[in-house]
Amino acid sequence: MLKDLDRLAAYLGRSTVNASVAQAGNVLAPWSMSGRVEELLDCWRRLKQVRSLGPNSAADFADALRVLDAMAVASEDRVVRQLSVQLFRDSKRIEALCKHLDLLTSEALNAPARHWSEVFGAIGLSKEPQPFLVSGIGALRLADGIDCPIVRPFVGVANTAVHGYSGTPAWLLSIENLTTFHQAARALGDTRQGIVIYTAGMPSPSWGRAYSHILSSLPTDASVYHWGDHDEGGFRIAARVAQFAAAAERHLKPWSMDASQWGKIGEPAKSDQHRSMVKSAERAGWIELASRISPMLF
Repeated sequence: MLKDLDRLAAYLGRSTVNASVAQAGNVLAPWSMSGRVEELLDCWRRLKQVRSLGPNSAADFADALRVLDAMAVASEDRVVRQLSVQLFRDSKRIEALCKHLDLLTSEALNAPARHWSEVFGAIGLSKEPQPFLVSGIGALRLADGIDCPIVRPFVGVANTAVHGYSGTPAWLLSIENLTTFHQAARALGDTRQGIVIYTAGMPSPSWGRAYSHILSSLPTDASVYHWGDHDEGGFRIAARVAQFAAAAERHLKPWSMDASQWGKIGEPAKSDQHRSMVKSAERAGWIELASRISPMLF
């Protein structure tokens, strides 16, 4: 009859689940107040791995949490490999932690995996510095007090340089994709009605601050729109932009994101992908659109 599981495990050179989870808890103790950390530990206690990661991955999660701590106090976006060298003396360490960062920052532990660019972008990390690109009318008010005219076809400045906007556009449109942004910038031509902003994929916190500064400077009757991909990532990005807009007391509206406007294009979405799209549309405040989102990806 087995009386001491711990002694048996020690004899076999193995650790019991309780011992492994306890050790993981010690490693993650500095972040014990994090709800997500407690979720991880609870899964491991119940013999459940999270995306094939168990208690022996606690040290990796600790490194990922150090990255999040560093970004929480950063005033601007950081280049991934530069920060990786600074924190770990290893230029590729943060890239190896993408799965862990995704799990720590996703809506839920069981949420679908996100592309690395979305994971990094949401916390302010990028492979290379990304300019804040704007096309249209008016001028950007920069941190040094200088107004920067929005020249044609567009102007690019650092996110942290934008402290406001001067102009009277009828609308503002944010666009997820760089190619689409360039097309829109060319299409504006001599139109003197609005401004178009590139989100650089998943917008970073510093992008959000620049965007909020601009929204706060717009005429109250100016409409605010967003145009992104009709897929999981596209609607997650839309929800993120909507959060920034709400912080500036603006309601974000969808632009050309209703699949019924595009006919039969793209490929069918899986049921979990479609559910994610609907949920993100609801988070963006697009309740009507969410009720009729087509299960198509394009």
